Amino acid sequence: MDTLIKNVTIMDGTGDKAFTGSVGMEKGKLRIFHTPDPQAEAKTVLDGSGLTAVPGFIDTHSHGDLTMKGTFATASKITQGITTQIAGQCSFSMFPCAPDPESYRVFSKFIGGIAPHPDMPEHAEACESAGTFFRWLDTLDNPVKTYSLVGLGSLRLWAMGFEDRKPDETELKRMKDMLRRCLREGALGLSSGLVYSPCRFASNEEILELLRVVAEEGGVYATHPRNEADHVIEARRESIRLATEAGVPLCDSHMKTAGRDNWGKSVTILDDVNRAMDSGLRILMDNYPYFAGNTSLNVSIPPRYLTEGLPGILKALEDPVESRKIEEEIGRKSNYDNYIYNAGGYSGTFVSSCPEFHDAESKFITDYAKEIGVSPFEAYRQILLKNHGLGLGIYFHLNKEDVYRFFEHPFCAIGTDGLIGLASENAHPRTFGTMPRAYRLLTEDTHICTPEQAIHRMTGLTAEFLRLEGKGFLQDGKDADVLLLDLDNFRDSSTYENGTTRCTGIEHVFVGGKEIDMRKYR
Repeated sequence: MDTLIKNVTIMDGTGDKAFTGSVGMEKGKLRIFHTPDPQAEAKTVLDGSGLTAVPGFIDTHSHGDLTMKGTFATASKITQGITTQIAGQCSFSMFPCAPDPESYRVFSKFIGGIAPHPDMPEHAEACESAGTFFRWLDTLDNPVKTYSLVGLGSLRLWAMGFEDRKPDETELKRMKDMLRRCLREGALGLSSGLVYSPCRFASNEEILELLRVVAEEGGVYATHPRNEADHVIEARRESIRLATEAGVPLCDSHMKTAGRDNWGKSVTILDDVNRAMDSGLRILMDNYPYFAGNTSLNVSIPPRYLTEGLPGILKALEDPVESRKIEEEIGRKSNYDNYIYNAGGYSGTFVSSCPEFHDAESKFITDYAKEIGVSPFEAYRQILLKNHGLGLGIYFHLNKEDVYRFFEHPFCAIGTDGLIGLASENAHPRTFGTMPRAYRLLTEDTHICTPEQAIHRMTGLTAEFLRLEGKGFLQDGKDADVLLLDLDNFRDSSTYENGTTRCTGIEHVFVGGKEIDMRKYR
């Protein structure tokens, strides 16, 4: 045996009561002993007294596939115990892309809309399909196992650019054929992000056509719905209807009710979820344990300016007439998901990170506006223009009671939804702190779960739902992805002002039976 951890408390990911035993690792696989000192020899023996062994955590909703090459981005996963991630979320996946230089340039800009410094492969061919991307991942020195959905935004961009129209018959067939190819090459299903261009231009008819392919290939549908605010109930019902009609399991992404006017709607949403599950629909929800969201700063620009991608946004912001229209529309209730309005305006919108112009980072837009002597909208406009339309914002638009209510549901798993820039830039604290914070929320803050049930939410629940072979459990024959935790000290340290501080309480991390040198990621 390669490694044996003796005399350790074991929480195996099932939610069952912990027991004292030993964890063995041999050739990347697990052997579990229900005795603290088994008669077994190993090259390396660790004493786990006072520690708890759990499966490596699974990030149920990750954008980590967009930044796979850098040590800093990897640190955001591995230092909080994440050894497996479910990526390709919210319509953004690193495939498909035509392998010609111009298509790759446009695709890179598209990915940069949510990941300001994406780690694009050197050769465009790596992004041609799921199979080529997974083969590229295998060449990287990255310990995190990455599964991916097919992003509808990426798929639509590949087939028809940013155009706001229905695909013609040929384009739809191309999308269906590529989707099927990617699913057969290992993609888990289809993801949509129906507030992001060009995915937002997809009709339900188009989505349903694609979901029928997903159903035939045994995949799932993960969705960031069309609205998480004033029309959140209708949008979540739309997701349930599509999944039900297509006959596919539904992954309901980052459950929330954004904006003060919508607080409390979690009751109705969960009633709908439970009715759908009672009717036979398999549903897994994911959430992060914070009261502020995080996405691109340009997401509040009215949709009509998004048909040309980033160039269309910049052109409108540079035009005095169009700029005034944007200001007026952002400042009132709109028929689109207006993140700035839902956060209570610019005073609830915090600049997380920017790719080039950094003066506004770690500041609320209103504070930055006062600092430079302009209106909040003008400050926002300048931030976007100086960053070529890019940048990430933190939106304080959530309610504690709603967040807790979603977490009370037994099929609510844990996802970071983390977006990351450079090491010199700030990040939402969920990027480095989600797992310990979720554990504390579920056990100490709310007493929703026993410790064992909380670990199940972070491991086995997602592995079981998505049928991730070998992942999520400490059981004989499973992959030897193991964390040794000091549960009393397992805590997050990251804040909105300093979102990259590492958590505490993780003593050892094993991936495939090999211990990770955590000094590399501190």
